[in-house]
Amino acid sequence: MTTEKPTVSIIISVFEQLAYTRKCLEHLGKTLKGKISYEVLIVDDASKDGTKEYLLSLGPSIRVFFNNEKKGFAKNNNSASREAEGKFLCFLNNDVFVQGNWLLPMIEVLKKNNQVGMVGNVQRLSNSIRYDHMGVVFAPEGNPRHYGQGFYHRPFKGQVKKWSAVTAACCVTERETFHNLGGFNEIYLNGCEDVDLCLRMNANGLFNYVVHDSVVTHVKGASEGRKLHNEKNAKILLDHWGSKIRMNQSVLDQRSHAKTYAYRGFFKPWSINFSKWIESILILFRIKTLNRS
Repeated sequence: MTTEKPTVSIIISVFEQLAYTRKCLEHLGKTLKGKISYEVLIVDDASKDGTKEYLLSLGPSIRVFFNNEKKGFAKNNNSASREAEGKFLCFLNNDVFVQGNWLLPMIEVLKKNNQVGMVGNVQRLSNSIRYDHMGVVFAPEGNPRHYGQGFYHRPFKGQVKKWSAVTAACCVTERETFHNLGGFNEIYLNGCEDVDLCLRMNANGLFNYVVHDSVVTHVKGASEGRKLHNEKNAKILLDHWGSKIRMNQSVLDQRSHAKTYAYRGFFKPWSINFSKWIESILILFRIKTLNRS
């Protein structure tokens, strides 16, 4: 007797934040029941807040793996992906709460198009009417930034649009593609793993997309210590990719990045570099243009 394999494997790396994990799983069940065959794999990263006991109570319908010590996002997701049985992998943060018809349109992009790397979606900030992610673009200096961060409106409704990268807080890819490219680079610790993978996908002739009518809610940075390694991760990313990004993605993304950075200057002026903000205004109005050099 054979058991049919699931279409998609949903992989969730958790470190404490039990209330978020409960809510995440509740929303998964509500939105996917009867719509698609799926499995859920959870890696607990040595939680000490009752998460382990809760996960053990879920029964065999959810496959759970426990770490004796913290390993981080990349290692956790890579190890779970090797256990996954679905054709597609969905990486999902436990502080992301899905809603509506969020997953099927993302998988359709992979089914209907060739040369697809990663497919992401739009993410709204929890307890806010502002958005956080509609795709990832690159600044002139080469650093990544979420397009639409802080926006109160959602452009590109009804569209499936290419972006240089997407966030792995909620994204889908083919399992074979993920493994062929080596998965997430484990040199990163809780940051930039997703951008690095998307850049490797670009380098291998694959494109990254966002389904702009798939909208989820993200608490963002809920896990303790989530941002401790941001500077180190950014340095690793730019040391490896910086010159290539500035030659390619930064040029292609210049107006999209300029729009996001200019907008940020209006709603969060204390967080910007004024000279870079002026540069973004000049690029936005085509007074200045970045070229490959």
